[in-house]
Amino acid sequence: MLFRVAFALAATTAAAAAAPSVAPAPDRAALKQYCTGDYLTYCGNFAPDSPEVHVCFKQNKAKLSPNCQSAISSYMRAQRKG
Repeated sequence: MLFRVAFALAATTAAAAAAPSVAPAPDRAALKQYCTGDYLTYCGNFAPDSPEVHVCFKQNKAKLSPNCQSAISSYMRAQRKG
C-alpha cells in the first residue's frame, strides 16, 4: 500500500515539475500536500521514485503524520473505486 503511495507522490512531484499547467487529481494533490513533509523527514535521502523510498515509507508507516495517513487512506479508497 505505501509502495503505491510513495510512487504516486513521486509521480505527482515529477508531473508537477514537468507540466505545471496540469492540475493533479484531488487525491494525488492531497498526498503531495500532506505527505511531502513526511517524505522529506523520513525518506528524503532516497530518490522519490526509487524502490528504497517505497521500503522507507513502509518502515515508517507508524511515524507518518495523521494528515498523511488520512491522505493515503483516501487515495487508496479512490484507487479501489477505479
